[in-house]
Amino acid sequence: MLLIILIVTAVVINVNYNSSRDQLENTMLLLQEKNEEGLIQSMLLVDQGLLLFDQSLDYKLRGPMDSFLSAYQESGGDPGKINLEGLKASFGEGYELYIINDTGVIEYTTYSPDHLLDFSEYPQFYARLTKIRAGNVFVSDRIVKDFSTGMFRKFVYHPTPDHRYILEISYMDAEIQEMRSALRYTEPAEKIIEMNPYLTSLRIFNFKGDEVGNSSYVPEEQRSEIIGTVLETGESLEIENPDSDTFTRFLFVDLSSNGNPPEMDLVAEMTYTTTPIEQELHYLLMLHLLIATIAILIGGILAYAVTQRITQPILRLVNDTETISGGNLDHPIEIAGPPELRSLSLSIRQMVDQLKEMMGRLQASEEELRVQNEELEERVLERTADLTEAHAKVGFYLDLITHDINNTNHTSLLYLELLESEADASLAPYVEGLRNSLKKSDEIIDNVATLREIQDAEASLQPVRLAPLLRKEAHGDDRIAILMEDEDIAVCADSLLSQAISNIIANSLKFGGDDVSITISVTSEGDDLLIRIDDTGPGIPDAIKPEIFTKYKRGTERVRGKGLGLFIVHTLIVDRYGGSIIVEDRVPGDPTQGVSFVIRLKKAD
Repeated sequence: MLLIILIVTAVVINVNYNSSRDQLENTMLLLQEKNEEGLIQSMLLVDQGLLLFDQSLDYKLRGPMDSFLSAYQESGGDPGKINLEGLKASFGEGYELYIINDTGVIEYTTYSPDHLLDFSEYPQFYARLTKIRAGNVFVSDRIVKDFSTGMFRKFVYHPTPDHRYILEISYMDAEIQEMRSALRYTEPAEKIIEMNPYLTSLRIFNFKGDEVGNSSYVPEEQRSEIIGTVLETGESLEIENPDSDTFTRFLFVDLSSNGNPPEMDLVAEMTYTTTPIEQELHYLLMLHLLIATIAILIGGILAYAVTQRITQPILRLVNDTETISGGNLDHPIEIAGPPELRSLSLSIRQMVDQLKEMMGRLQASEEELRVQNEELEERVLERTADLTEAHAKVGFYLDLITHDINNTNHTSLLYLELLESEADASLAPYVEGLRNSLKKSDEIIDNVATLREIQDAEASLQPVRLAPLLRKEAHGDDRIAILMEDEDIAVCADSLLSQAISNIIANSLKFGGDDVSITISVTSEGDDLLIRIDDTGPGIPDAIKPEIFTKYKRGTERVRGKGLGLFIVHTLIVDRYGGSIIVEDRVPGDPTQGVSFVIRLKKAD
């Protein structure tokens, strides 16, 4: 129950906390969007007011521009012949004259701070000047700060008839300066900062990267690059500042809708902080944790009381059950607690009664089973003794028969040798047939003796050196070649390993023909040794290969390897030594070019 309270409380806190966080973030985002939209609209309104004010001064500059243009024409297109100072004096106070060449440089001027000012350093403005120079109309500009002193001035332009220069006049007086300063782009920004608790700073920048309204601002390279990117793309940018829990938005303020040139566009740098949200969320988290703690305490107290009321009867029932499970089936079970528990107690009581009855039957069955087991053990002992005696008799008769057959074979061989010396040459094939039959009989007797030794003697594996064993089985036969890199190498086997090697060699010699050759190679492969016995005989058909190690398997034709010899090989290598043996073509894919027996055995330490 306490776990349920914890889970429910955690879910409620999580849902409420996430909902509050989303609501705070949405509120901040909505306020941010409204403020940014309001800032742009406010700056557009300010710009419209400034535009009307700036246009109201055009009448003061049209007449002087006509005079300036006439003076250029009278000079024959040579600005150096124009008396700029005299012309300026004729216009009155507040006027300055400029002549801009086709490279964007102020070549002649009455305003010395701007002499040789190169407008090509400001690509957007220079492009506008180039367009003005190629035209033929009077162009009125806004009241802007001049590039050298930062003082407000009203500018107008007119191209020369030969389109080599632009004639520029600026005008400003103290009264207009004061009136113009009353309207500021930064005024809406100050009010927006007061309205938005998440907004920590708001600054306005022009196309040169200068902060509007702050003459002491020193441009920063990174900020100027960002401002240039925003003005060039016309898209706002947002930069995260995770170290200070703030983010800064560079808002593009498009003033071109008021008919302004691109260099009048502005960028508003708005820095927001998420600290108020984090503080509010921290407060909500602490509040929810406090509520959760109180809820858990109350729930825990209630859960403990309810649990005690429920668990006491259960504990008594458990104690009764443990006593009964200890072997005291006569222990009474208390019937108490809620209806479900009372029903369970009655069921357990009935089960105990049935168990007592079953135990009685089991004890009777156990006694009966004990008597039967004793009788069965006596029968097994009798049968085991009979089998042991029978096995001994079989071994005795097998030894006797083997001995008698061997004696008979030896006697027959002696008579056969006498017969061969006295017999006619025409009987030689029959004599040889009898000799082969007697040899086959000897092989069968030897195989039977080997099988009996395998079955009767437990395998006692020990290191067996291969070099002397293989040379012994080769009998110095020139048809048998032995290839070994290490003469001292040994495998885990016993004395019967020689029988396995002998059977394989005998099989190859017997069925390989007179020209057969045998190669025995020994190689190391990890913890194993591979003994490969290749012969150049007629090989073994693929259909017969899976059956050659089968005892007494006979085919429809005379095929090598059928009988007990290879069965004994498989029994020794696989069953007795835990190795493996496979048969494959000596020449892969051609079973007529001989056969390879590959034996794998464990190396001896």
